[in-house]
Amino acid sequence: MTSRAFPSRASLATLAVVLIGSIVTGAPRARASNLLNVYAGAAFLRSNLRGKDSNPIPFSGSGPLNAFDRSDSGYQFTLGARGLEFLGAEIDYFDLGSGGVANAYSAAGNPGTVTGAHLAQKGEAAFAMLYLPVPVIDIYLKAGLARVTSDLGASFSPQGTCNLPLPGSTNPCATETLALHTTTTGLALGAGAQWQLGNWGVRAEYERFTALGRHPDVVSVGVIWTFL
Repeated sequence: MTSRAFPSRASLATLAVVLIGSIVTGAPRARASNLLNVYAGAAFLRSNLRGKDSNPIPFSGSGPLNAFDRSDSGYQFTLGARGLEFLGAEIDYFDLGSGGVANAYSAAGNPGTVTGAHLAQKGEAAFAMLYLPVPVIDIYLKAGLARVTSDLGASFSPQGTCNLPLPGSTNPCATETLALHTTTTGLALGAGAQWQLGNWGVRAEYERFTALGRHPDVVSVGVIWTFL
């Protein structure tokens, strides 16, 4: 299931090219020491994976499952450009991690237990960057679009018994399974701080995405290398 209310992967890539292109074309207005600073980076993430099944049909029509929420570790790769002192753009690839949810959840409206729940999320993002006039370190805000792919799975064991075809016969209800592979494109926001020493930089930042009706977010620490 894919959300079509927002641009596709190709449109997201086009947006990234336009953003970075606008920074490059604006570079002559910046001071000479800040012309076309292209950089690449990598970061370690501490993520909060979040999602829910909003389909009212599965699990015997029991309604949406309670939200899934799990903390995990992940990674991110970044490519960006800063053509002006206060303005830049970057594209990211991130993997928020995956894993099982320790606690069981009851499906709304139908007695039973959800077990074996697991969630994995990863994607790409394109951001415009606004650098604040702060001395010594760079403080920045970022906003753009992210395309997040979520894989959500679980099993539901209804309580009670179910009727068999033979009159008066009952049997424990069969376990039902859920497997969702969903892509959502939506707003992404973030903020961070960066300390530069020559070509190397160290940064810490917070980012928030949209996926599966929830808002997964991450805190990251990473390094960047400026080519020019």
